[in-house]
Amino acid sequence: MSTMKGEESGARPTPRSGRRWKRWLAWGAVGSVVLFGLIQLIPFGHRNNPPVAKAAVWPNTRAETLAANGCNDCHSNLTKRWWATEIAPASWLAQSDVNGGRNALNFSEWDKPQADLDNVIEAVQSGSMPPLQYKLFHGNARLGDAERTQLADGLRQLYATDPPAGTKQGGG
Repeated sequence: MSTMKGEESGARPTPRSGRRWKRWLAWGAVGSVVLFGLIQLIPFGHRNNPPVAKAAVWPNTRAETLAANGCNDCHSNLTKRWWATEIAPASWLAQSDVNGGRNALNFSEWDKPQADLDNVIEAVQSGSMPPLQYKLFHGNARLGDAERTQLADGLRQLYATDPPAGTKQGGG
């Protein structure tokens, strides 16, 4: 009988050690909820759109529609946010993408230097724009080859008929 007790106590965790793990898990869950709540207080990513200074005047309405669906959320001051981009840390990632996009090319600040047309065309035709993380949640931003060509042609027309104030050094 004493042999069985020794085997049982060595083979099974004691009720006390089982409670210890549950306690750690409970504290971990509480800590995670508190941390998630606290990061909501960090304001990065909870911004309003700046005003439109000078909008680009698109001569091609089809290209303008393609740009509105696939580009404007990051490349204009007309960003539309959906509920998940209002919650940290997704809000931080979305705002970082918007900041980077606006710094490179901003259709709402056409009175300021913008990215070189060749770089913009290359990004559209290569498929690097719109980026994958955007296309995952915005089906209308998934452009086919014909739509990429239409957008590239529209961008060429835009730069020719309503050129931006200048070109950024280093290609934007």
